[in-house]
Amino acid sequence: MDQSFIQAYDKGLKKIDYMKRTLTGFPHITKNAQWLINQNGHWTGGFWTGQLWLDALETGDEDLKKEAKQWAMRLKCRMDDCTTHDQGFIFGPSCVLGYRITKDPEFLPLIHAGAENMLRQYVPETGLIQAWADSGYEGISIVDTVMNLPILWISGERLDDPIRKEICVGVARNIQKYAVRKDYSTYHVVKWDTEFRISGDTHQGYSAESCWSRGQAWALYGFANLYRYTGMEEFFDTAVRLAEYYWGHLNEDKLPAWDFTFQNNQEMPIDASAASIAASGMALIAELFYIKNNKEAADLWGSRADAILYAETEKCLYKDLERYGLIEHAVVDYPHGSGIDESAEYGDYYYMEGLYRRKYKDVWRVQKLLY
Repeated sequence: MDQSFIQAYDKGLKKIDYMKRTLTGFPHITKNAQWLINQNGHWTGGFWTGQLWLDALETGDEDLKKEAKQWAMRLKCRMDDCTTHDQGFIFGPSCVLGYRITKDPEFLPLIHAGAENMLRQYVPETGLIQAWADSGYEGISIVDTVMNLPILWISGERLDDPIRKEICVGVARNIQKYAVRKDYSTYHVVKWDTEFRISGDTHQGYSAESCWSRGQAWALYGFANLYRYTGMEEFFDTAVRLAEYYWGHLNEDKLPAWDFTFQNNQEMPIDASAASIAASGMALIAELFYIKNNKEAADLWGSRADAILYAETEKCLYKDLERYGLIEHAVVDYPHGSGIDESAEYGDYYYMEGLYRRKYKDVWRVQKLLY
């Protein structure tokens, strides 16, 4: 692994150690370089807990494992919350990763609750999972859901429940059908009317027909991860094609505009959080190609993941312990003026996860541990 990545990972751990000494709740996003926190984890609490698990994996510190578990257990308050599709984000890096590291059965009820919450948002007429139960968001599913589906598969395997696994696969196929365009760009939103007629749209992208870079990153990572669980080649093929589109629409410096409409437009901000997600997703694709004995493709996707991580490390890694998170220059929601040129927990987590994948690419612990 490049020495600069090793140094970056160590610097990331220093920020995590600083944050856990100063935080009074789950960090979500920054505003004016300072963390906005909440007590129930919002939809990003799993990412903060996941960073603590990565820290514990690196150091082997048993006290840190206990601390990570304490944060994960604080998410018990979300066990009966079926208002959001983000169950994999909430319970994956926190409880799935925690269970795999510790084998502690206390994590299992939270994992199963997350899967149950997703089932309660399932709309059989469309074969999709509604994104949010809040008023005004009826009839909306988003491409990000593909990242949350593995918790259904994991729970289904643990409970020997084929229905959970079948819904996981069925929803993924419908995301392929409705959210993935012919050129392998993606719609952010898939919506339906009262007669269940389906069309594409956006919530955080520039327009319905543009390609929001973070949504594309969620999609390429999500389908690769689904292949890891299901072994279904159609998901891996989709992941690679989505990743090719992503790679081909990066700015010249290998960082993504917040929406690919603005590729190489220096007047528009990048989204470093999208870079983090895509880099870790491409690192996963590299691992999967290696397992498939395709070293040439594994090396190609590994080098692309490295290029994005290197660009982030050079231009986005924090400079001040007391300001921002690990990664600066994220964009949360440009159309609604939220979190522009700030930090976001998912950007921080996937940056560290991407470095972790590349650091241990020859060990393959990653395949067995990460959500």
